[in-house]
Amino acid sequence: MRKSLFNILGVSCGYAAAVIGAGFASGQEIVSFFVKYGKCSIIGICIACVIFSLFSCAVLCTCVDKKIYNYSDFLDSIFKGGHTRRIMEVMTLVFAAASLCVMTACAGEMGKVLLGVPRIAGALAFTAACGAIFFMGSKKLMEINSVLGAVIVFGIILSCLYILRFREHQAFANEASMAVSGVVYAGYNLLTAGAILSGMSRCLKSRGEAVLSSAVSGFVLFVMITLIWGVLGIYYGKINLGEIPMLTMSLRQNNILGIFYGIMLLFAVLTTGVSNGFGVIDIAVKKISRTKAVVILLITAFCMSGAGFANLINTAYRICGYVGMVIVFAVIYKFLKNMKKVVKRRK
Repeated sequence: MRKSLFNILGVSCGYAAAVIGAGFASGQEIVSFFVKYGKCSIIGICIACVIFSLFSCAVLCTCVDKKIYNYSDFLDSIFKGGHTRRIMEVMTLVFAAASLCVMTACAGEMGKVLLGVPRIAGALAFTAACGAIFFMGSKKLMEINSVLGAVIVFGIILSCLYILRFREHQAFANEASMAVSGVVYAGYNLLTAGAILSGMSRCLKSRGEAVLSSAVSGFVLFVMITLIWGVLGIYYGKINLGEIPMLTMSLRQNNILGIFYGIMLLFAVLTTGVSNGFGVIDIAVKKISRTKAVVILLITAFCMSGAGFANLINTAYRICGYVGMVIVFAVIYKFLKNMKKVVKRRK
């Protein structure tokens, strides 16, 4: 029983780590997709978290039932046709590359905020670090996602509670527009999450554990998004939140909290950037050499980072979100359709 609970929590934290990138941990995604729509955007947060749980349930249950442990086999089991399968692979490649560009831009912004160095220097240092890892072919950094995920989850929650406890303002921004971007937000975040979920499914023994893990991860993500939304909603429109809103708020409290949050954000940037980078390379090596794939990817990420962290999230992520939304709903639909067939056979 204890081992099963540990496995469920491990999968939940690993999934949360896959969703928590620099955009999430920095607060920029939350501002772009929720906070700017006002109080009603809590509806969008609820919708996004339900989709996170449903998608996780669809992937984990399918993988546990069919003893599948990699994303390629999962896609083959869900989409029999070749065209849909190829579209999924291409979109995964595009989003993973876009995500690395965003992480590079975030690293540049962090260098400016925390160290006072030019953005280009921070982006260049991050590109060099990723390049070293890619060329070594070491994926050990990806193996500690669950541990880092747990650290980031609790770190974000504690930081948000601290800021809320000592807040300077009492009310949210006055906008009251309905947030409809919750679905788009979930759409782009889940484009590459399936690969991580399918790999972690080996830790689960039954469909029940898969369902429980999906519910726990959805709840954890809801708590974190809502806390960040609460913190940034209070200050949105009252102060300049900058390119990295949560780091701005942490430094506003005190330097210790700022450094603590900066370290967590660095973990999120590095694990997300490297994970997505390996995803791009694994797909690209089918067509070109590994060296060419790494060089092209790093040059693209470094050049695109010049567009700015917030701009990339508002454009690249939003575009990927619309396409990802269709793919995610297709996966959930296929899962529910298969479940209906199973129920009929049992009757």
